[in-house]
Amino acid sequence: MRLIGQFRQLTTSQIRALAFADMASKTPLDRTLKRLTERKYLVRLQRLVGGSYGGSGQYVYQLGRQGWKLLNKPGDYWAPRAVNLHTLAIADCLVALKRVEGSGLLEVVEFVTEPECHKTVGDQLLTPDAYVELNHRGNKLLSWLEIDRGTEHADKIQEKCVRYWKASVSGQWDGYFPYVLFVVPDVHRQRAIERVIQSGPADAQALFNVCPIAEFPRLSTT
Repeated sequence: MRLIGQFRQLTTSQIRALAFADMASKTPLDRTLKRLTERKYLVRLQRLVGGSYGGSGQYVYQLGRQGWKLLNKPGDYWAPRAVNLHTLAIADCLVALKRVEGSGLLEVVEFVTEPECHKTVGDQLLTPDAYVELNHRGNKLLSWLEIDRGTEHADKIQEKCVRYWKASVSGQWDGYFPYVLFVVPDVHRQRAIERVIQSGPADAQALFNVCPIAEFPRLSTT
């Protein structure tokens, strides 16, 4: 329930990966989702058909009225009627990290989603989709995640990069400033965002990286 409250929507396979990964059978998950849906803790949306994120042929779940009350969500209950593919893409990143964590290569210390991960640094408002802290071979890795679905114009991407760069050099951030990782749907979009980054100051370019979702997380093996 907390996971669905955090991400707002999750697919069946995402719920299984994040909360039922240690169970070989899918039956406990199916029974749990059925029970929570019948008791109005969850609402089941339509099946996904096609698309890059979250898979296809599976249901999407969000909080029901009782789930909203259980988690003490502020304001009146509200349930979108449409699947939010951007939200599912953010959740896919945590699923990918948890999969690698299970192999012992890293530890997911924090994965904070919006709006809790939004920060004001100096006079710059940063609105990443997630903040991630990892422990990789004893090294702390900090990242802002920008989950890109190829819908934003280059000018919007450039404006985001400028805000991150100004925040990083403002002197108003305590400690190591996180890298900014754009997670994109494909190589074509990766190249488009890399061109935007390369058009900025040379000193700013090291702050950013771009990774296709199929390669996330991209970690050094040495």
